[in-house]
Amino acid sequence: MSGLANRPVSGNPVGKNRFLEIPWSYPIEHLTTLPPDSLSSSRSDRRSALAFGLICLVLFFANLGGAALFEPDETRNAEKAREILVLNDWVTPHENFVPVLDKPMFFYWLVALSFKLFGVSEWAARLPSALAALGCLWLVFRFADKRWGRWVALWSTLILATSVEFFLLARLVIIEMSLTLFITLALCAFYSAVHTDNGKTRRLQCLMMYLALSAGALDKGLIGLIIPGMVCFFYLLITRKWSALNRLYLLPGTLGCLLLVAPWYLWAEARNPGYLRYYFWDEHFVRYLTDEFNRSKDWYYFSGVLALGFAPWIALLPFTAHHGWRNRDDGNLFLALWVVLPLVFFSASNSQLPHYILPIFPALAVLTGRTIAALFQKGTINGRRWLLYLPWAVTAVAILGLASRAFWPALFSGELQKKIPDGGFILASCGLALILFYVVCIAANAKGFWKDQLGTFNCLFVGMIIFFLWLALLFETGSFRRTANSLAKKVGSAIPRESQIAAYNNYMTGLLFYLALDRPMWVVAERGKATSLGSPYVARFRPAPAPGYGEVFFTYEEFRKAWDSEERPIRLLLDVRMVSRFHDTVGILTKELLRADGFVLATKP
Repeated sequence: MSGLANRPVSGNPVGKNRFLEIPWSYPIEHLTTLPPDSLSSSRSDRRSALAFGLICLVLFFANLGGAALFEPDETRNAEKAREILVLNDWVTPHENFVPVLDKPMFFYWLVALSFKLFGVSEWAARLPSALAALGCLWLVFRFADKRWGRWVALWSTLILATSVEFFLLARLVIIEMSLTLFITLALCAFYSAVHTDNGKTRRLQCLMMYLALSAGALDKGLIGLIIPGMVCFFYLLITRKWSALNRLYLLPGTLGCLLLVAPWYLWAEARNPGYLRYYFWDEHFVRYLTDEFNRSKDWYYFSGVLALGFAPWIALLPFTAHHGWRNRDDGNLFLALWVVLPLVFFSASNSQLPHYILPIFPALAVLTGRTIAALFQKGTINGRRWLLYLPWAVTAVAILGLASRAFWPALFSGELQKKIPDGGFILASCGLALILFYVVCIAANAKGFWKDQLGTFNCLFVGMIIFFLWLALLFETGSFRRTANSLAKKVGSAIPRESQIAAYNNYMTGLLFYLALDRPMWVVAERGKATSLGSPYVARFRPAPAPGYGEVFFTYEEFRKAWDSEERPIRLLLDVRMVSRFHDTVGILTKELLRADGFVLATKP
């Protein structure tokens, strides 16, 4: 990274007072005019960027399949992808061999393709999310490097890669990471298309934008269009750049999106009548406007999510907001809209989950990266160097809390012990050693070592990468509390391949995945629940199972008849707390085979 040490940091050449008076419509070319060599990449710069990329590759792929799949979200998504291959049905997503049409098909295609190439495993299931995360990092690097220089790009990429929510969701089988990639690509391409006079470049950026919008709509429906759409609209409104619409090829772009997106939706409707009405009305408008899905939170819910998800860089957020307000240029406006509008949109919703706001993280990382790079550019870093230690302070507090859980568990209540993962003494000791590294770096810095931007970046980079690799190992140890993997291993030997598995009020998708079942698990429960298989769609429509796979859902009376008439051996899974209730309500006598992880595996006496 030596080539970066003497490289000028890009920034606004306008004086401070005049800078604050720049209108939002001020041409971007005047805001990003740089010395000719400041955006050129020397060999050293390219080697530095390549090394940085390789380390990020290690960060996101190190032991990617080490943690078991979490119930219910990861196992549900992975199982839908597995059943694509079992049923050879690439149109309708199935879970437990029943059509489950709560989400579009695109993400499941990605995971199924990964299974096809690399085999069914946790690693292959998480590969699309990890690749999408790397794609986001590359887009952020390119976007920031082109406009504000290499240092802003490096800081922004480091911040995004080492934000807790972004890092964790990159290692989960979850739709939001691929959605974030498509939204990031769409918004970066839009901004580039608006601010280029090169016709060929603009056409390419518009093509990328419309492809990203199409992929987002196939990935998670209208939200893949709404989020980038609202950011672009309000940006054009505030900057009064409506003339840019004439340069964005709206008509051919819209027609292209329809040609890419409509076929699957129409095919899914043809195969599952009523799907379009349910998906676009219930899954979008009813979910957003009502509490029918029981996911409503307080209006400030996402403030807490952001505080935890953007940790440890959340400590710099007040200074980022102050810097952005003092430097109200065109780029900061666009990034601020990218952050604020989705945050407000999801806060107003009656359905809220922590991962909904992941698409704002790339913009938030660039805003923070610009803030840090500006400290070095303006020569104010020495007086404010303590700001850069704040993220380390946040990680140190987290390490001390988790180490206390390992060394002094009596300090935590029983409920708190269940929520905080115990990494054991070795991981706790490694975390404490990392804090010692922080102290050594700060002490050396105070003595005059590593005070330039290169030295500071390297220290923070090494410290953060080690912390998140440590966090990944902790994440792995905590996964076994919310997974069916352990249960599947313990009961698998008692379940003959030809047997029929049934579950009483305790359906776990992970058992289907880890037992690699080639037939549905019987689900024994009373009708009338809001969800079935975790899906409102299944509870409402009771879709027929895939052809040739028989019944899946049984009332108590139907199960009694099936219990007596089924010729194959039946293995019934019961929560230990529900054994007596099962005998009383269903009226069937069973023979216990084994107990494992709070469950009883029973069969006919």
